[in-house]
Amino acid sequence: MRDDAPADGRVVEHGETAATPGHASGTPALVGVVLGLAFAALYLLAVRTDAGQRLDDEALAATASLWDAAVPVTRLVRAALPLLLAAVVLVPLARAVGARAWRRLAAAALVVGVSALGSQLLKHVLLDRPDLGHQAIPENSYPSGHVAAVTALCVAVVLLWPGGASRAVVAGWSVVALVAGAANVVSFAHRPADVLGSLLLVGAVTGATWWALRLGDVPPVSVRRRPPVRAP
Repeated sequence: MRDDAPADGRVVEHGETAATPGHASGTPALVGVVLGLAFAALYLLAVRTDAGQRLDDEALAATASLWDAAVPVTRLVRAALPLLLAAVVLVPLARAVGARAWRRLAAAALVVGVSALGSQLLKHVLLDRPDLGHQAIPENSYPSGHVAAVTALCVAVVLLWPGGASRAVVAGWSVVALVAGAANVVSFAHRPADVLGSLLLVGAVTGATWWALRLGDVPPVSVRRRPPVRAP
């Protein structure tokens, strides 16, 4: 069964949950716009102003006490987490391909691709960091490409979760993204604003993608269940 078939009159098979019509409202687009504006506002305040740079660097310095105890772990998390997530996402990806959930597959690809590439383009080409005397990290590091990639992979897993992701599943993958963000700050790879900016960026991309592909009208990836075994 294709996931882009009409929602009305859908025949539900293999444990698939039909989508409720009318969920393709403008709410996800509004959320995306708000998060995008928050991303821009955070850049202007935390990167372009003296007070913002000072507070951001002070917040980074406050984690120095964790350096000796935590940095070996955070460096390992920072290095291994993207590779582990890329491997983990292959499982729901294969299920989605088998279920021909093309729109959800497209959404996952867009969120990961736009977030990962967009964060690098913003950090290295489009945005700059004026030298206002607060240079704990000398180069512009807003937003964190690492955190953006990890968070986008978490979103992809949630979008492709068989049968639809529960609140517990969403919360669990949100924790993974937050752990990645904390690891980047404690290991002095990124300032706190860089991490928050990445989360806002991925949220904005996710909201825009959800609205553009009308995912509210698309059911979750179907779950194939074995037929019950009948007694002879």
